Amino acid sequence: MSAIAIHRPTSLEEAVGLLDEMGEEAMVVAGSTAVAIMVTQGLIAPTALIGIDRLPGLSEIRHLDGAIEIGALVTHRAVERSPILRERIPVLAETFARVANARVRNAATVGGVLAEADYASDPPAVLLALDASLVATGPEGARTIPLTRFFKGFYETDLAPNEILTAVRIPVPPAGTGAVYEKYVTRSSEDRPCVGAIAMVRFSDDGATVAELRAAVAAAAETPQRFAEVESAAIGRDLTDALAREVADAYADRIDTLDDLRGSAAYRTKMIRVWVRRAIEGAADRARSR
Repeated sequence: MSAIAIHRPTSLEEAVGLLDEMGEEAMVVAGSTAVAIMVTQGLIAPTALIGIDRLPGLSEIRHLDGAIEIGALVTHRAVERSPILRERIPVLAETFARVANARVRNAATVGGVLAEADYASDPPAVLLALDASLVATGPEGARTIPLTRFFKGFYETDLAPNEILTAVRIPVPPAGTGAVYEKYVTRSSEDRPCVGAIAMVRFSDDGATVAELRAAVAAAAETPQRFAEVESAAIGRDLTDALAREVADAYADRIDTLDDLRGSAAYRTKMIRVWVRRAIEGAADRARSR
């Protein structure tokens, strides 16, 4: 294996310039929790690594007008422990707290887990349900990418080869919203999920009918899965067990599930029916308690 050149720019402009100059042969790294494994196993062979850990301004969690902005270098552990997120978007802090173990969470970054686009990660589906958007910076400046069109396939995203993901922005859910992420693992408790399910529920003033319902599924297909038409069909209806099952069945029927060591495609389809329903029920319980 030939030596890999390591670059550690100290400004975003310098980092983008290096990436633009080197093209697809270079890779951006931060926590390096995934890249180090893939290089060691011979799955990827970049000629250069551009470390962005020294870039200023990317390690902060900011409360903006109606939204939270998380810098790309913020670690999973920082999200897990953030007072702002625990108060405003607790499901996000809870989800990051369930990724792997504390050692990994202290190194892995928010930008890294999104740019890697690993289908079996927990946070992407939760951020998808939260209507998050990403900020990417390239030679032409910054652009905003809705998460709904960011993931393209296995380890494939909408990022251009000369762009760096710099932040994620999440609208703060309306008052009265309950949200739950259910993570189902079939092996070690620290393993990645066989299926993950996020649900968000907000009731109308009558306390019974659905004002808003969102759901997304992780680790079951090439990309996180969310179906706006299924969500919309629940609005204005009583949130009964039958409705929760209807939504879960609709997700199971629409998702082209995959096979891996954590479960077969057929098994995943069955688990989607179970865990989406449970996530909806849990989110509804939280919404009622608010």
